[in-house]
Amino acid sequence: MKKVTLLFFATALSTIHTYAQREWKNWNGINVQIPVVKKLDVQLGHTRAYNLSDKYRNEFNQTAFQFRYDHNRHWDFSTGLQIIKPVSATESRQRFFVRAAYTARVLDKKFNWTNSLRIDQNSKNERRFRQRIIVSTRLATRKRLEFLNLTPSVMYTMFYNIGGSPIRYYDANSILIDTDTPDGFHRGRFTANLNSKINDYLRLNLYFMTQTEFNFLSSPTNKMNVYDPVRNRTLRPFDNFNVIGATLNVSLDELF
Repeated sequence: MKKVTLLFFATALSTIHTYAQREWKNWNGINVQIPVVKKLDVQLGHTRAYNLSDKYRNEFNQTAFQFRYDHNRHWDFSTGLQIIKPVSATESRQRFFVRAAYTARVLDKKFNWTNSLRIDQNSKNERRFRQRIIVSTRLATRKRLEFLNLTPSVMYTMFYNIGGSPIRYYDANSILIDTDTPDGFHRGRFTANLNSKINDYLRLNLYFMTQTEFNFLSSPTNKMNVYDPVRNRTLRPFDNFNVIGATLNVSLDELF
């Protein structure tokens, strides 16, 4: 287990060093989990996001509401609503989602391996996409470490965008060849997380996340970060950054 912990920290530090030149952000949140009936919880959350590279400027605030159903040891399902309020915008964006996740015990049953699929439906004022398909894979120790009651984990997530505002695509001679939405896999996130169980009611997540945007398996007329010679600017530029975050989870299961 000590080797696993050292490997976890080595991976996180290596990733941080690799992406050190990116813009840095800080996301802080709180989640409250309230049981409804057996296996069914309602979760309320709020996150505030700040830009460390720009004088700790508040970029957006997000409020989330979801139901989660733990079907059995392997399967869980959730659905909910996220309300995102960018500080620079006059109106909020809404995001409805459904998610299914499957967890298996692997590597001599010492780790939990969770794979999930999530589908988002966004409000019309979300210009970058209308729907998203999100696939994630996460590996975590099954039992907590004695040190600070920690559970380390790593996760990688890919986002498939559908719809949104169309982009004009030009050929090498600056001739318009198509106008289309940049559908496809355009974002990946790697997260290294430490979850500490403080007591029966409180758990603290400390995490590092790095976001990378790209054109993975995209056709020439479905790409992001493309040059528009008419307006002399890059359309839908890649948004790459790092996040250092903390989330306090409050569980009221023991009270009911």
